[in-house]
Amino acid sequence: MAEPARQVKTAIQQKAWLQLANMSWLGSTIRAGLLQEFGNPLRAFTASKAELLKVKGWDHVRLERFLSTAAKTEPICTSELLEQKETRMVCFDDDEYPPLLREIPDSPPVLFIKGEISNPAAPALAIVGARNGTQMGYDLARDFAFRLAAAGFTIVSGLALGIDTHAHRGALEAEATTVAVLANGPDVIYPRGNRRIRDAILKKGAIISEYPPGVIARPWHFPVRNRIISGMCLATLVVEASARSGSLITARLAAEQNREVFALPGISGSTTSEGTLSLIEEGATLVTSPDELIEHYGELLPEKKLLEKSDDFEDLTDEEKKLLAAMASEPVSIDRLLESGWPRDRLFSLLLQLEMRDYLVKLQGNTYQTRNKHR
Repeated sequence: MAEPARQVKTAIQQKAWLQLANMSWLGSTIRAGLLQEFGNPLRAFTASKAELLKVKGWDHVRLERFLSTAAKTEPICTSELLEQKETRMVCFDDDEYPPLLREIPDSPPVLFIKGEISNPAAPALAIVGARNGTQMGYDLARDFAFRLAAAGFTIVSGLALGIDTHAHRGALEAEATTVAVLANGPDVIYPRGNRRIRDAILKKGAIISEYPPGVIARPWHFPVRNRIISGMCLATLVVEASARSGSLITARLAAEQNREVFALPGISGSTTSEGTLSLIEEGATLVTSPDELIEHYGELLPEKKLLEKSDDFEDLTDEEKKLLAAMASEPVSIDRLLESGWPRDRLFSLLLQLEMRDYLVKLQGNTYQTRNKHR
């Protein structure tokens, strides 16, 4: 499908959009309300006090400040700076603006974007989770992202360390589109350790922010940013999260936005599973395989395709081969494998991955068996 045509705005129109984006003191709800009421910031800036009062959320201080400064506020950046930083401004009324994001009540008036979204019509799915997760969580995030991206989803996350990074990496390994939504300007590299994956994302996807080039992330930016991650997507999948994880904010925002929330159950008793289990208790849908999501959204996918794994062991790591060899052809319990010396977290990670890739079948009583074609 062709990309949406990019609309060219006049210098006056562009300045007005940048001015509105600069008015963070208005709050996202009022800014979104102004656009819903007036269509664009130029009309909002010339509206009367009576007309402005049709927008909900005003208090006296902010209303008077808006009336006195609307025409005088300097833009937060210039078109020259955007060109220099290889960043484009996408406004709420532009065709390129993510359509689902328009539907949330506090959508940002402007997005600053680096890179390209190769298929804007593809369904987007957010994959988020703990910054300090387990190896099992990282492996699952990567595998889910790989399978879902290969099936046609655009994978959206926040480029944070941990689950986010592995979600982006899985999509990239599938040679598919992934989008990173930042809490700082799109040109700012944060965290520093993610420079390499950030550069890879720009080759196969896009970096998006409501903050212009040069803006450094502040603590309060992150929870505000999360509404964009969930708002762009059909659903949010939380892979692993502690009881206080910021990814729970994303999940709850998704629910408030009437989007579906999915969560992996994790390991019972693990602190990094407390958040996902809590979400499931609150009504999130429990999933254990990416195929469940592919089946759930199959009609929306541009090309539904479940990845087929080969019948031999060429795609397995030495560690995975060792585990399959230890299981032979008879059902084996988790307790027996633990007794043979496998580390608990690593064992659970390997079992889940092999099950999702159709090498194992889970039986009753925490028992696994290799599938016939792999014996």
